[in-house]
Amino acid sequence: MLFLCFTALCYGQKTDTAYFDAEWKPAAKSGSMFYRVTKLVEESKKYDVTDYYASGVVQMTGTFSSLSPEIKDGVFTWYQAGKKHNETVYEQGKVKSKRFFQGAGRPASPPPSTFGFNLLETAPTYPGGMQELYKYIGSNFVYPRSLLKIKPTGKIIVNFVVEKDGSIAEAYAKQSVHPLLDAEAVRVIESMPKWTPGVQNGKPVRVAYDIPLAMN
Repeated sequence: MLFLCFTALCYGQKTDTAYFDAEWKPAAKSGSMFYRVTKLVEESKKYDVTDYYASGVVQMTGTFSSLSPEIKDGVFTWYQAGKKHNETVYEQGKVKSKRFFQGAGRPASPPPSTFGFNLLETAPTYPGGMQELYKYIGSNFVYPRSLLKIKPTGKIIVNFVVEKDGSIAEAYAKQSVHPLLDAEAVRVIESMPKWTPGVQNGKPVRVAYDIPLAMN
């Protein structure tokens, strides 16, 4: 009995299982399409989560710092047919990096920068053009003080979506230099004023866009 109690304290975890329908709404076990196993890790005060298809095949693994509201905080991996499809790193709900996989879990190139268009009729534009864009980034980028001594070098590539109304969404560091620099680059991109949206067939469309930022 003493041994069993000691073992439970060492692991410090509480496990719960919940069931969901095809739209990820709570459902009875008998009619569910997915189920989620959640473990509260006392040492880190975080929740280790694994989502499964009803068949028992893993759909996603990740770590939350909060479940209500849901705040992703750690490495999230999504699977298709039992193989890695993509892996995203979150810090308190913000995307810090993302990579995609092909075949047997081998890294792959990310999806194309536009959503299904071979040739975009009109590309999205920043107010005043690219010169003003980089001026805005330069004026608003706050270099992390903790990195002033080591000054990591390289190129951050931030990918984001210009929505139909010109607002910015889904920004993340597609190519990383350092987590703190990546996070600041994403913050600045997310704070940009609205762009003029892209146009296809005479209508505004969502367009993914890459911006390279050199860290010298």
